[in-house]
This record gives sequence, structure tokens and C-alpha cells, in this order.
Amino acid sequence: MHSFAKAFSTVRSRRIVVSFLARSMARLGVPACVVSVSIVAAHAQISPSLPNPIAAPNPMTTTLSIFRSNMQDKIMKSAEAMPEARYSYRPTKEVRSFAEILTHVGDISYILCSNAKGEATPGTTAPKGSKAEIKAYLKGAFEYCDGVYSGFADAHLNDPASFFGFKTNKMFILTQVGNHDALHYGNLVTYMRINDLEPSGGWF
Repeated sequence: MHSFAKAFSTVRSRRIVVSFLARSMARLGVPACVVSVSIVAAHAQISPSLPNPIAAPNPMTTTLSIFRSNMQDKIMKSAEAMPEARYSYRPTKEVRSFAEILTHVGDISYILCSNAKGEATPGTTAPKGSKAEIKAYLKGAFEYCDGVYSGFADAHLNDPASFFGFKTNKMFILTQVGNHDALHYGNLVTYMRINDLEPSGGWF
């Protein structure tokens, strides 16, 4: 109960601040669109060091990689923050443990990125029982994806690909990597909050 109360208190405090900002700006005659953008930016805590893909040789692929890299950085920090004794933690018996989520993220990263590159999936037989082994496995998967994205050209984003048997294009595969990471980072945040741990920050 303590963990949920703490999380609720944090969310409630943020809502109070956001509501106050909205009312104050509205009284000053600030247009609603500006109020909305200002509140979203304040709540998201976007860093001024957010990478800018505009000048990159392959800006579309670079944009996809920025989101992926941001999520993977958060996942690695979560893997480090959780004590090894809690790696087996799961909120209910029906869901993956913390360790199983990390391993699953590594597996899918290898599968999707090798798909985009057009080669056999490497890495998935690596040992991953201890915290150190799981972190090393994740690091290897993320670094493999780094190489795939950095070597990919925008001109090939619409090349044909297969997503677990469904016909699609390479852009779908590269987009799904970051999407999958974000999905499971949300799980990790919940697990960490329940265990009285603060999730890491990031660009956004």
C-alpha cells in the first residue's frame, strides 16, 4: 500500500501543478494552443540536449533510432537499478518476472534488428541467468541494433519484410523495435515503483 500511495501522491501533485499552470496562463490571455504545448513540454521534461535528426544522412531512420535508443537507455538503467534479489519479482503469477521481461526485450531486439538487416538472428543462445548475464545480453542486443540502424539507408525503408509471417516493410520492423521497448519499459516502471525504486530519467 505504501508504494501505491507514494505513486498516487506524486501523480496527484503533478496534476495540481499542471492545473495551476493552465489556469494562470489562461488568466493572462495566453492562447489555448500555447497553454497545451507548454503544459505538455513541462510535464514531459524534454531535455534541451534531445538529439536532432534533421541534418543526418538518413533522417527518417535516425529519427526511429532516437526513440529506440532513448527507450533502451531507460531499460538498461532499470536493469542496473533493480537489486538482483528482486529480479525474480512478478506482481502476479500470470505475468513475466522482471528478469524475464529484460530477457524478452533482448530476444525481440535481436529478432527484429536481424530481420531488418536481412541476416540470421544472433545472440539468443547467450547465457542469461544472473543479473550480470542479463545485463550483458541486453547490452549486446542493443549494440547489435545500434549497428543495424546506423547502417540502414532511408531509401530501403519501404523494402519488403516479414513480421512473424505477415508481409510488411522494413520501416515497420524498425519502428516496432522502439515500440516494443516502450511497451515493456512501462512494465519495468511499474515493477520498480512497487519495489520503492525511482525509474530513470531521459530525454523525454
